[in-house]
Amino acid sequence: MMKQDRFFEIIEAYGANPARWPEAEHDAMLAFIDAYPDTVGEALAEAAALDAMMEADEVMPSDLLQRRILKAFPAAPAATPVARPRWQIPVAAAAALLVGVFAGFASGALTASDSTIDDIVYADAFNGLDQDWVDWLGGDV
Repeated sequence: MMKQDRFFEIIEAYGANPARWPEAEHDAMLAFIDAYPDTVGEALAEAAALDAMMEADEVMPSDLLQRRILKAFPAAPAATPVARPRWQIPVAAAAALLVGVFAGFASGALTASDSTIDDIVYADAFNGLDQDWVDWLGGDV
């Protein structure tokens, strides 16, 4: 036997047309209608009215109503071209160059160095170049 709550759930979901009801509960629905015609009469009438309204042909709104609906929407903003300043790219390049130069000088100034070690490295690097070139060229200079 079908419960009253389930009957009204099916009517609400599927409408009053028995062809739309779930097949597993179709017979129980018809039996419930036969058992309680006073209880379900109003609900079936409301569902049938809703079914008829949904199945009716679509009615297009009048031109006046369409214009009123379109007027209710906010107007689209006017498209104005935005002129971008041409100075931004050169200024950004100059700023990057200045930061790079400053970082280069700062890194040299911030490194700790021992002047005696620098002198030894310099002397090792450039001392005896005359001899190397002479040997390489194969003659005296």
